[in-house]
Amino acid sequence: MNLPLNSAPKSFHKSPLRIALIEDDLVYRAYMVGLLKRSPDVEVVHAWDSAEAMLADTRFLLVELLFVDLELPSMSGLELISRLSKLPDPPSCVVLTNSLKFEDLMAAIRCGASGYLVKTSDAQTFLENLRQVIMDGVSLSPLITRVLIDEFRCLPAPSAVRHLQMETLTIRERQVLESMARNTSAKDMGEALGLSHETVRVHMKKIYQKLRVKSKSEALAILAQQILR
Repeated sequence: MNLPLNSAPKSFHKSPLRIALIEDDLVYRAYMVGLLKRSPDVEVVHAWDSAEAMLADTRFLLVELLFVDLELPSMSGLELISRLSKLPDPPSCVVLTNSLKFEDLMAAIRCGASGYLVKTSDAQTFLENLRQVIMDGVSLSPLITRVLIDEFRCLPAPSAVRHLQMETLTIRERQVLESMARNTSAKDMGEALGLSHETVRVHMKKIYQKLRVKSKSEALAILAQQILR
């Protein structure tokens, strides 16, 4: 699910995609760089051990997608994401963390994160998440999706405004929105609905406009509230 998982990556149409990493754990940093280099159409710009080291290196201006550890020495990952989001052309920031806390997820989203992934030693899972980020601009670990669902089940009924916004969706747009909850990518959604992934993305854009949201997780949050209403 995607709450205000903010603006999609700025240059996902380009190839190769310029990716970088900030991780203070030397072993995990080396592991991640190895995984990133295995992914096609990706260029690893650099891997820094702190936010300060990255900001002091002009190469960070080339980065389109940045993986950020939350718990960094000195400047935190959240502070860095917030600062980068104020740039004229910021990189898309995806949090890479061990934290499953809902408050950490929400803080990352509010700071401008476009994704929230739980660290894993499963290389295949990470590469699948990376492909999702490249295709759709956002990604959440399945564990985090479960955390979001549990939290939204505890929320009060949605406001009348949200209800009216849902009513503006066409039947097909409602189908696409519901498909978002079951499928991780536009391609999977298209296959499930018998549509091309380009058509699915057009519907998603219209859904975001009608619901006045900026991301998949925000749209799904409204859907979850509507179902529980």
